[in-house]
Amino acid sequence: MTKLIRWLAVLLVLQLGLVVGLNLTQTDLSAPPSQRLLISIGDIEIDQLTITDAQGEQVNLRKKEGSWIIPIDGDFPADQEKVENFLQRLLELQRGLPIGTTPAALRRFMVEENNFERRITLLSNEKLIAEIFLGTSPRARMAHARSSKDASVFEINLATYEAPVKSEEWQDERVVQVPYPDIDAIDVPGVISLVRNRSVDTGTDTTPTTERWGSVELGPGESIQQDGADTLAKSISVLRVIDVLGKDMKTIYELTPPQLTLVVKTITDATVVYELGAIEGEDDYVLKASTRPEYFRVPSHLAKSLVRATDRDVIVLKQE
Repeated sequence: MTKLIRWLAVLLVLQLGLVVGLNLTQTDLSAPPSQRLLISIGDIEIDQLTITDAQGEQVNLRKKEGSWIIPIDGDFPADQEKVENFLQRLLELQRGLPIGTTPAALRRFMVEENNFERRITLLSNEKLIAEIFLGTSPRARMAHARSSKDASVFEINLATYEAPVKSEEWQDERVVQVPYPDIDAIDVPGVISLVRNRSVDTGTDTTPTTERWGSVELGPGESIQQDGADTLAKSISVLRVIDVLGKDMKTIYELTPPQLTLVVKTITDATVVYELGAIEGEDDYVLKASTRPEYFRVPSHLAKSLVRATDRDVIVLKQE
Protein backbone atom coordinates (compact mmCIF):
# COMPACT_ATOMS: atom_id res chain seq x y z
CA MET A 1 0.00 0.00 0.00
CA THR A 2 2.84 2.42 0.87
CA LYS A 3 4.44 1.76 -2.52
CA LEU A 4 1.15 2.47 -4.28
CA ILE A 5 0.77 5.75 -2.42
CA ARG A 6 4.25 6.79 -3.47
CA TRP A 7 3.46 6.09 -7.14
CA LEU A 8 0.21 8.03 -6.89
CA ALA A 9 2.09 10.97 -5.35
CA VAL A 10 4.63 10.94 -8.20
CA LEU A 11 1.79 10.84 -10.73
CA LEU A 12 0.12 13.80 -9.02
CA VAL A 13 3.35 15.84 -9.16
CA LEU A 14 3.71 15.07 -12.88
CA GLN A 15 0.11 16.13 -13.53
CA LEU A 16 0.59 19.37 -11.61
CA GLY A 17 3.79 20.06 -13.58
CA LEU A 18 1.96 19.47 -16.85
CA VAL A 19 -0.85 21.84 -15.88
CA VAL A 20 1.63 24.56 -14.90
CA GLY A 21 3.56 24.12 -18.17
CA LEU A 22 0.41 24.35 -20.26
CA ASN A 23 -0.68 27.47 -18.43
CA LEU A 24 2.69 29.11 -19.04
CA THR A 25 2.56 28.21 -22.73
CA GLN A 26 -0.98 29.52 -23.09
CA THR A 27 -0.01 32.71 -21.29
CA ASP A 28 2.81 33.29 -23.76
CA LEU A 29 0.62 32.52 -26.78
CA SER A 30 -2.09 34.83 -25.55
CA ALA A 31 0.24 37.78 -25.08
CA PRO A 32 -1.30 40.99 -26.41
CA PRO A 33 -0.42 41.58 -30.08
CA SER A 34 1.04 44.98 -29.18
CA GLN A 35 3.73 43.25 -27.09
CA ARG A 36 4.85 41.23 -30.13
CA LEU A 37 5.30 44.30 -32.33
CA LEU A 38 8.51 46.30 -32.65
CA ILE A 39 6.46 49.48 -32.21
CA SER A 40 2.86 49.99 -31.17
CA ILE A 41 1.02 53.27 -31.76
CA GLY A 42 -2.59 52.30 -31.13
CA ASP A 43 -5.09 54.39 -33.08
CA ILE A 44 -2.78 57.37 -33.57
CA GLU A 45 -2.65 58.60 -37.17
CA ILE A 46 0.87 59.23 -38.43
CA ASP A 47 1.18 62.40 -40.52
CA GLN A 48 4.96 62.74 -40.76
CA LEU A 49 7.67 60.24 -41.62
CA THR A 50 11.39 61.01 -41.58
CA ILE A 51 14.23 58.73 -42.68
CA THR A 52 17.88 59.58 -41.95
CA ASP A 53 20.99 57.65 -43.00
CA ALA A 54 24.40 57.30 -41.35
CA GLN A 55 25.78 60.32 -43.25
CA GLY A 56 22.97 62.58 -42.10
CA GLU A 57 21.12 62.66 -45.42
CA GLN A 58 17.41 62.85 -44.76
CA VAL A 59 14.04 62.72 -46.44
CA ASN A 60 10.88 64.02 -44.83
CA LEU A 61 7.38 63.01 -45.90
CA ARG A 62 4.31 64.85 -44.66
CA LYS A 63 0.60 64.27 -44.93
CA LYS A 64 -1.22 67.38 -46.06
CA GLU A 65 -4.96 67.47 -46.68
CA GLY A 66 -5.04 63.68 -46.77
CA SER A 67 -2.14 63.21 -49.21
CA TRP A 68 1.56 62.57 -48.69
CA ILE A 69 3.92 65.25 -50.01
CA ILE A 70 7.68 65.86 -50.13
CA PRO A 71 8.39 69.32 -48.66
CA ILE A 72 12.00 69.47 -49.88
CA ASP A 73 10.69 69.16 -53.45
CA GLY A 74 8.26 72.04 -53.10
CA ASP A 75 5.47 69.90 -51.65
CA PHE A 76 5.63 67.61 -54.67
CA PRO A 77 3.23 64.65 -54.37
CA ALA A 78 4.73 61.46 -53.04
CA ASP A 79 3.82 58.02 -54.28
CA GLN A 80 0.82 57.51 -52.00
CA GLU A 81 0.76 53.73 -52.29
CA LYS A 82 4.48 53.40 -51.64
CA VAL A 83 4.37 55.58 -48.52
CA GLU A 84 1.28 53.87 -47.10
CA ASN A 85 2.70 50.39 -47.75
CA PHE A 86 6.01 51.34 -46.12
CA LEU A 87 4.24 52.75 -43.07
CA GLN A 88 2.10 49.63 -42.80
CA ARG A 89 5.21 47.44 -42.91
CA LEU A 90 6.75 49.43 -40.06
CA LEU A 91 3.66 48.99 -37.93
CA GLU A 92 3.60 45.22 -38.56
CA LEU A 93 7.27 44.51 -37.75
CA GLN A 94 7.58 41.67 -35.22
CA ARG A 95 9.95 41.71 -32.25
CA GLY A 96 10.73 37.99 -32.13
CA LEU A 97 13.44 36.90 -29.71
CA PRO A 98 16.03 39.52 -28.71
CA ILE A 99 19.54 38.90 -30.03
CA GLY A 100 21.23 41.48 -27.85
CA THR A 101 20.46 43.74 -24.90
CA THR A 102 23.78 45.15 -23.76
CA PRO A 103 25.36 48.48 -24.78
CA ALA A 104 28.05 46.47 -26.57
CA ALA A 105 25.37 44.65 -28.60
CA LEU A 106 23.71 47.92 -29.58
CA ARG A 107 27.06 49.23 -30.77
CA ARG A 108 27.94 46.03 -32.64
CA PHE A 109 24.60 45.88 -34.44
CA MET A 110 24.66 49.66 -35.14
CA VAL A 111 21.33 50.54 -33.53
CA GLU A 112 22.52 53.29 -31.18
CA GLU A 113 21.23 56.84 -30.95
CA ASN A 114 24.18 58.17 -32.95
CA ASN A 115 25.32 54.98 -34.67
CA PHE A 116 22.88 53.52 -37.19
CA GLU A 117 22.26 52.77 -40.85
CA ARG A 118 18.77 54.27 -40.78
CA ARG A 119 16.77 56.21 -38.23
CA ILE A 120 13.05 56.27 -38.92
CA THR A 121 10.82 58.62 -36.95
CA LEU A 122 7.02 58.68 -36.96
CA LEU A 123 5.19 61.80 -35.82
CA SER A 124 1.63 62.95 -35.33
CA ASN A 125 0.83 66.65 -34.99
CA GLU A 126 4.58 67.34 -34.56
CA LYS A 127 4.75 64.90 -31.64
CA LEU A 128 7.22 62.02 -31.77
CA ILE A 129 5.26 58.76 -31.66
CA ALA A 130 7.87 56.13 -32.49
CA GLU A 131 11.51 55.90 -33.50
CA ILE A 132 13.25 52.92 -35.07
CA PHE A 133 16.95 52.33 -35.65
CA LEU A 134 18.02 49.99 -38.47
CA GLY A 135 21.55 48.65 -38.27
CA THR A 136 23.60 45.83 -39.73
CA SER A 137 22.11 43.16 -41.96
CA PRO A 138 22.14 39.52 -40.83
CA ARG A 139 21.02 38.29 -44.28
CA ALA A 140 19.16 39.37 -47.41
CA ARG A 141 16.10 41.60 -46.90
CA MET A 142 16.68 41.64 -43.14
CA ALA A 143 18.14 44.12 -40.68
CA HIS A 144 18.95 44.37 -37.01
CA ALA A 145 16.60 46.89 -35.44
CA ARG A 146 15.65 48.54 -32.20
CA SER A 147 12.89 50.81 -31.04
CA SER A 148 14.09 53.85 -29.12
CA LYS A 149 11.78 52.73 -26.31
CA ASP A 150 13.48 49.34 -26.08
CA ALA A 151 17.00 48.29 -25.12
CA SER A 152 16.77 44.99 -27.05
CA VAL A 153 17.90 44.29 -30.61
CA PHE A 154 15.79 42.19 -32.97
CA GLU A 155 15.98 40.83 -36.51
CA ILE A 156 13.24 42.29 -38.70
CA ASN A 157 11.96 41.72 -42.24
CA LEU A 158 13.03 45.08 -43.61
CA ALA A 159 16.29 45.92 -45.35
CA THR A 160 17.94 49.32 -45.07
CA TYR A 161 17.78 49.86 -48.85
CA GLU A 162 14.00 49.62 -48.57
CA ALA A 163 14.12 52.86 -46.57
CA PRO A 164 15.74 55.26 -49.09
CA VAL A 165 16.70 58.81 -48.15
CA LYS A 166 16.70 60.23 -51.70
CA SER A 167 13.55 62.26 -52.27
CA GLU A 168 13.26 61.08 -55.89
CA GLU A 169 12.75 57.54 -54.56
CA TRP A 170 9.46 58.70 -52.99
CA GLN A 171 8.15 60.95 -55.77
CA ASP A 172 4.99 60.06 -57.65
CA GLU A 173 6.57 59.03 -60.94
CA ARG A 174 3.18 58.82 -62.69
CA VAL A 175 2.21 62.43 -62.03
CA VAL A 176 2.36 63.47 -65.73
CA GLN A 177 0.55 60.45 -67.12
CA VAL A 178 -2.81 60.50 -68.86
CA PRO A 179 -4.39 57.03 -68.53
CA TYR A 180 -4.77 55.29 -71.86
CA PRO A 181 -8.60 54.98 -71.69
CA ASP A 182 -8.87 58.74 -70.97
CA ILE A 183 -7.06 59.89 -74.10
CA ASP A 184 -9.58 61.33 -76.55
CA ALA A 185 -7.36 63.12 -79.06
CA ILE A 186 -3.66 63.64 -79.77
CA ASP A 187 -2.24 66.51 -81.75
CA VAL A 188 1.36 66.37 -82.95
CA PRO A 189 1.81 69.88 -84.41
CA GLY A 190 3.04 69.77 -87.99
CA VAL A 191 2.62 65.99 -88.14
CA ILE A 192 -0.92 64.74 -87.53
CA SER A 193 -4.00 65.26 -85.37
CA LEU A 194 -5.66 62.08 -84.15
CA VAL A 195 -9.16 61.64 -82.77
CA ARG A 196 -10.33 58.56 -80.96
CA ASN A 197 -13.49 57.03 -82.39
CA ARG A 198 -15.82 55.98 -79.61
CA SER A 199 -19.26 54.46 -79.39
CA VAL A 200 -21.86 57.22 -79.07
CA ASP A 201 -23.90 55.25 -76.54
CA THR A 202 -21.17 54.02 -74.21
CA GLY A 203 -18.25 56.36 -74.76
CA THR A 204 -15.96 53.33 -75.08
CA ASP A 205 -13.77 52.36 -78.00
CA THR A 206 -15.60 51.17 -81.08
CA THR A 207 -15.56 47.50 -81.99
CA PRO A 208 -12.34 45.99 -83.40
CA THR A 209 -13.82 46.03 -86.91
CA THR A 210 -14.09 49.85 -86.76
CA GLU A 211 -11.10 52.14 -86.87
CA ARG A 212 -10.18 53.24 -83.35
CA TRP A 213 -8.26 56.31 -84.49
CA GLY A 214 -9.13 58.77 -87.22
CA SER A 215 -7.90 62.10 -88.60
CA VAL A 216 -9.16 64.87 -90.86
CA GLU A 217 -5.60 65.63 -91.93
CA LEU A 218 -5.20 62.74 -94.33
CA GLY A 219 -4.36 63.16 -97.98
CA PRO A 220 -5.51 61.06 -100.92
CA GLY A 221 -4.70 57.40 -100.45
CA GLU A 222 -3.72 57.86 -96.81
CA SER A 223 -5.16 56.09 -93.77
CA ILE A 224 -4.30 55.76 -90.11
CA GLN A 225 -2.14 52.84 -89.09
CA GLN A 226 -4.16 51.81 -86.07
CA ASP A 227 -1.32 50.01 -84.32
CA GLY A 228 0.97 53.01 -84.79
CA ALA A 229 -1.58 55.49 -83.42
CA ASP A 230 -2.32 53.17 -80.51
CA THR A 231 1.38 52.89 -79.72
CA LEU A 232 1.56 56.69 -79.47
CA ALA A 233 -1.37 56.80 -77.04
CA LYS A 234 0.14 54.05 -74.93
CA SER A 235 3.54 55.78 -74.90
CA ILE A 236 1.85 58.84 -73.41
CA SER A 237 0.04 56.75 -70.82
CA VAL A 238 3.26 55.20 -69.49
CA LEU A 239 5.32 58.39 -69.24
CA ARG A 240 7.31 58.25 -66.02
CA VAL A 241 9.43 60.89 -64.31
CA ILE A 242 12.57 59.99 -62.41
CA ASP A 243 13.31 63.32 -60.76
CA VAL A 244 11.98 66.82 -60.22
CA LEU A 245 14.38 69.34 -61.74
CA GLY A 246 12.71 72.37 -60.21
CA LYS A 247 10.24 75.09 -61.11
CA ASP A 248 12.54 77.95 -62.10
CA MET A 249 14.46 76.08 -64.76
CA LYS A 250 13.45 78.08 -67.81
CA THR A 251 16.89 79.65 -68.22
CA ILE A 252 18.46 76.19 -68.30
CA TYR A 253 15.79 74.19 -70.12
CA GLU A 254 14.26 76.78 -72.42
CA LEU A 255 12.76 74.18 -74.74
CA THR A 256 12.73 76.79 -77.49
CA PRO A 257 11.88 75.05 -79.58
CA PRO A 258 11.27 71.71 -77.87
CA GLN A 259 12.30 68.58 -79.68
CA LEU A 260 8.73 67.38 -79.41
CA THR A 261 5.39 68.99 -78.56
CA LEU A 262 2.22 67.00 -77.92
CA VAL A 263 -1.28 68.23 -77.16
CA VAL A 264 -3.52 65.63 -75.54
CA LYS A 265 -7.23 66.03 -74.95
CA THR A 266 -9.04 63.82 -72.46
CA ILE A 267 -12.58 62.52 -72.12
CA THR A 268 -13.21 65.27 -69.54
CA ASP A 269 -12.29 67.96 -72.12
CA ALA A 270 -9.04 68.71 -70.29
CA THR A 271 -5.97 69.61 -72.35
CA VAL A 272 -2.44 68.54 -71.47
CA VAL A 273 0.51 70.01 -73.38
CA TYR A 274 3.82 68.15 -73.26
CA GLU A 275 7.17 69.64 -74.24
CA LEU A 276 10.16 67.35 -74.48
CA GLY A 277 13.81 68.20 -75.03
CA ALA A 278 17.26 66.69 -74.64
CA ILE A 279 19.53 67.59 -71.72
CA GLU A 280 22.93 68.63 -73.03
CA GLY A 281 25.63 66.15 -72.11
CA GLU A 282 23.17 63.64 -70.61
CA ASP A 283 21.15 60.67 -71.82
CA ASP A 284 17.95 61.64 -70.02
CA TYR A 285 15.44 64.17 -71.30
CA VAL A 286 13.62 67.13 -69.75
CA LEU A 287 9.83 67.20 -69.81
CA LYS A 288 7.38 70.00 -69.09
CA ALA A 289 3.70 69.16 -68.71
CA SER A 290 1.10 71.93 -68.60
CA THR A 291 -0.57 70.24 -65.63
CA ARG A 292 2.45 70.79 -63.37
CA PRO A 293 4.70 73.79 -62.58
CA GLU A 294 7.86 71.66 -62.43
CA TYR A 295 10.36 70.52 -65.02
CA PHE A 296 11.01 66.78 -64.91
CA ARG A 297 13.75 64.37 -65.81
CA VAL A 298 12.48 61.41 -67.83
CA PRO A 299 14.46 58.30 -68.79
CA SER A 300 15.88 58.33 -72.30
CA HIS A 301 14.23 55.07 -73.39
CA LEU A 302 10.76 56.42 -72.69
CA ALA A 303 11.53 59.78 -74.31
CA LYS A 304 13.02 58.21 -77.44
CA SER A 305 10.14 55.77 -77.69
CA LEU A 306 7.70 58.67 -77.57
CA VAL A 307 9.62 60.60 -80.24
CA ARG A 308 9.68 57.56 -82.54
CA ALA A 309 5.95 57.05 -82.03
CA THR A 310 5.21 60.55 -83.41
CA ASP A 311 6.87 59.88 -86.77
CA ARG A 312 4.22 60.41 -89.46
CA ASP A 313 5.39 57.33 -91.33
CA VAL A 314 4.59 55.27 -88.24
CA ILE A 315 1.08 56.72 -87.88
CA VAL A 316 -0.02 57.25 -91.49
CA LEU A 317 -0.24 54.50 -94.09
CA LYS A 318 0.19 55.55 -97.73
CA GLN A 319 -1.25 53.37 -100.46
CA GLU A 320 1.11 52.75 -103.38
